[in-house]
Amino acid sequence: MKKIVLVISIALFSLGFAQKKWSHFDSLKLKLEQLSIKDKIKTINKIPNAAYVAEVEKAEQLFKLAENLAIKSNDSVALGEIVFKLGQLKTYQNKMDESIALSLRAIKILENKNEIAKVGMAYGGLGYNLKRNNLERSLKYMRKGIALLEKANDLKNIHPVYDNYGVVLTMVQKNDSALFFQKKSLSIKKTLKDSVGLGYGYANIANTFAEKKNFKLAKIYVDSSSIIRNKIADNYGITVNYVQKAEILVLENKFKEAIENFKICAVLSRKYKYKHLEQYCYENLAKSYLEFKDYKNAYLYKEQFQTIKDSSNNVQTNNKIEELQIQFETEKKEKLLVEANSNLLAKEAKIKRKNLLLYSALGLAFLLGLIGYLVYKQQSTKQKQLVKENELKQALIKIENQNNLQEQRLAISKDLHDNIGSQLTFIISSLDNLKYFEFTKDKLYTKFDSIGTFTRTTITDLRDTIWAMNKEEITFEDLKTRTTNFIESAKASLLGIHFDFNYPTNQKEIVLNSKQGIEIYRIIQEAVNNAVKHAKASKITVDFKNENNQVIIAISDNGIGFDKETIENGNGLNSMQKRASTIDATLDLISSEKGTTIRLNFKP
Repeated sequence: MKKIVLVISIALFSLGFAQKKWSHFDSLKLKLEQLSIKDKIKTINKIPNAAYVAEVEKAEQLFKLAENLAIKSNDSVALGEIVFKLGQLKTYQNKMDESIALSLRAIKILENKNEIAKVGMAYGGLGYNLKRNNLERSLKYMRKGIALLEKANDLKNIHPVYDNYGVVLTMVQKNDSALFFQKKSLSIKKTLKDSVGLGYGYANIANTFAEKKNFKLAKIYVDSSSIIRNKIADNYGITVNYVQKAEILVLENKFKEAIENFKICAVLSRKYKYKHLEQYCYENLAKSYLEFKDYKNAYLYKEQFQTIKDSSNNVQTNNKIEELQIQFETEKKEKLLVEANSNLLAKEAKIKRKNLLLYSALGLAFLLGLIGYLVYKQQSTKQKQLVKENELKQALIKIENQNNLQEQRLAISKDLHDNIGSQLTFIISSLDNLKYFEFTKDKLYTKFDSIGTFTRTTITDLRDTIWAMNKEEITFEDLKTRTTNFIESAKASLLGIHFDFNYPTNQKEIVLNSKQGIEIYRIIQEAVNNAVKHAKASKITVDFKNENNQVIIAISDNGIGFDKETIENGNGLNSMQKRASTIDATLDLISSEKGTTIRLNFKP
C-alpha cells in the first residue's frame, strides 16, 4: 500500500509540473483582449490538442467564446472547427450525448462550406467517439472520414484518424489491419515531427501488440510513448499511459501491478476531470480485485464506478446518442432524397431544354434552309442576269472595238489615198513630163534617179500602211522592231551619222491601236528625216519612256537647229502636229544651236 501511495505521489508531482508548463490559458485570455475578433478566433482555434486536453474546463470557456465570435462575424468555417473541438472536449468530460450532438453539428456546418478535409476530420472524431456505443457505425464514420481526408491529401489531419481507426479495429479483433493503419499513421507522425502524435502512436501500437499476446513489444512501445509524453508534459497522454500499462499487465495476468497503474490513473483522472478515464479505471480495479477474491475492494471500486456511471445517466445518454444518430442519418437520407428529386427535376428540365433546343434547331434549320433556297434562287437569277448583261456588254465592246478598228482602218485608208495616191500621181506626172521635154543623157538619168528614189519612198510608206492595217493592236515591241528596221536602213544609206535607240526594259507592255501605231511611227520617221536633211546632224537619238501611265517619245539631234518662227509650217512640222492631234497627243519642239528635240507625250 505504501508503494502505491509513493508511486501516486511521484506521478502527481510530475503532472503538477506538467500542468504548470501548459497552464497558459490565463495569460492567453489577457492576450486575446488586445486582438480583433478575427484574430481572437484564429488564436483560440490554434490551441493544440495537448493544451486544451490538459485544462478541459478553461479550454471549454475559450472555445465557447470563439463560438460566439464566429457566429457574430458570420465565419462558418471557423465555427465548424470550434464546434468540433467543443465536441471533443465533451468526450473527456464523459458527456457523450453532447459530444455526438456537437460533432454532428460541426459536420453539417463544414459540409455546407464544402470543406472536405475538415469534414473528414469531424467524421473521424465522430466515429471514434461512438466506439463504446455502436462499433458498426463507428467503423462506418471513420472509413468515411479517411476517404475524405485521403481525397484532400491532408497528412496533418489524417494520421490521428488512421491511429484511432486502428484502435477500433482491435476492438473487433482485426489486429493485423489495426497495425497496418497504426504504423502508417506513425510514419506520417515521424515525417511531420509530431511529438504529441508520436506519444499516441506508440501507445496504440503497444495496445495492439498486447492484444496479439506480444507483451515484450507492447512494453517497448508503451515505454517509448511514456518517454515522449513526459518530455512534452502531456497530462492526458501520461494518464492514459497508466491505463495502457495496466491493460498489458492484466493480459499477462499480473493483476497486482495492474492495480497499481489503474489506481494512479484514477487519481490523475479525478484531478484533471477526465471522467471517462476515471470511470474506466474504477471498473477495471473492481475486476482486478475480484481476481484476488478481494471482495471488499472489488465492491468499493464497483460502487465508485456505478456512482460516476449513474451521474452521467448512461441509459438516457445512450438513448440520446441513438436519437441523434437516427436524426442525423434521417436528415442525411432526406437530404439525399431532396437531392435525388432535385436531380430528377433537373434532368427533366434538361430533357425539356434539349427537346426545346432540338425543335428550335429544327425550326431554325428549316427557316435557314428556306431563306438559303430563296437567296440561292435570287442569286441564281441575279447571276444569270449578270451573265446576260456581261455577254451583252462584251458584245457591245466587241462591236465598239470593231467600229473603232473600222474607223482606224478608214482613217488609214484615207491616209493611204491622200499620201500614197498623191505620191503615185506625182510619179505618173513626172514620167509623162519626160515625153514633152528634151533632156541630155545625164539630166535624164538624174531625173530617173529622183523618180526612183521617190517611188521607193512611196513603196515604203505603202508597206508601213499595210503593216498597220493588218494589226488590230500594236505593242511597243512591234513599234520598236519597226522603228529599229527604219533606223538600221537609215544607217546603211547615211554614212557619218550615229543613231541611238533607247527602249525601256522590265516594264508593263504598252498596247496601241493601229491608228496610234502608224501615226507615232510616221512622226518618228518625219523627225529623223528632218534631222538628216536639214539639221546637218551627226548624231540622232530616239528615246522611249513610260512615266505615270504616260508614254513619252523624244527624238533628239545635235544639228544646227532652226528658228521656229521662220519655219513653223515647213519641213513637215505641221504634218507632225496634225498626226499628234489625231491620237490626242501633245507635240513639243525645242530647238537651239546645239540641236533639236521633238517630244511626243500621250496616254495609251
